[in-house]
Amino acid sequence: MSEHYIRPDVKDFLDFANNQLSRRKGPPDLAKMRQGSEEARKHCDTPLGPLAVDRRIEIPGPAGALSARIFDARESREPGPIMLYCHGGGFVVCSANSHESATAEMARVLDIPVISLDYRLAPEHPWPAAHDDAEAAARWLAACPPELAERGFTPTSLLLGGDSAGGNLSLVTALTLRDRPAELPVAGMLLFFPATDIS
Repeated sequence: MSEHYIRPDVKDFLDFANNQLSRRKGPPDLAKMRQGSEEARKHCDTPLGPLAVDRRIEIPGPAGALSARIFDARESREPGPIMLYCHGGGFVVCSANSHESATAEMARVLDIPVISLDYRLAPEHPWPAAHDDAEAAARWLAACPPELAERGFTPTSLLLGGDSAGGNLSLVTALTLRDRPAELPVAGMLLFFPATDIS
């Protein structure tokens, strides 16, 4: 074994990332960046794994319906906490699909339903569009909407989760709900390297 051994799955991802960087010429191409973030899943994600629930829903947003995915390891459950998860991606790339493996694992390990939100992305939708979407989704979940009750979800409290830019959205949403409470309390947060200082 070489002293510079790299695990095969790690090497696959590094080769993919280096290939992406070497192909970049000129100003960033937003469409290619977004396509690359989706393609990266094939090189670094674990399989989605078993779930009882993986379906799309629509959440009323400030500028129209927002798409989201519900992940749950159980087909039905007693009333309990529900998580709203906001994906990372610099507010510009990624989606509920790009983060499906991670959010599905959270649903399994934490044994709670996880709602992964597709908030509006920049630069087409500048600040504070993403923050407004995250707040609207949290308030909608806290209102125990019939659309969730019909599917067997009755939230009793909110958990807010996110990585990087999504961590920022979750923190800002938590502060907003602290100052202007929703119908249910925020019981906790699950943040991965949240973007807390972008100055």
